[in-house]
Amino acid sequence: MDTILRIALTPADTAKATPLELLEDFADATPGWHYLEDESQHYASEKGVDACILRRQRGGQPRYVDMAFSATDPDHPYQLELMLVDAPDAEHQLAPDERQQVGRTFVAAMRDYLDDRPGHATLKIKADE
Repeated sequence: MDTILRIALTPADTAKATPLELLEDFADATPGWHYLEDESQHYASEKGVDACILRRQRGGQPRYVDMAFSATDPDHPYQLELMLVDAPDAEHQLAPDERQQVGRTFVAAMRDYLDDRPGHATLKIKADE
């Protein structure tokens, strides 16, 4: 699966959270988003790096979309990539343009989350293919 999005999610110097913990908090604090703990642990184990899975509730079909984030380099823990955007239901696969839209939806929601928490962290988009 191709990379959808590369981001740098950098917690403030005073923050005691990792980028993946920020993603978990984002999902807990943002309506329509959910952190999937068991799936995240499995994905991290499979990838061999820190990783997490967020589920986005949608209005259309498919009703849910899963996003898999993983660290890209152990030496740069704030560099993450969104690799997988897919529906948990095999009958409703997403087209490439829909996958890109889900990535844009994530960026907008994460920016809103961070705007409500000034000085909490910064988000930089590295690539949006």
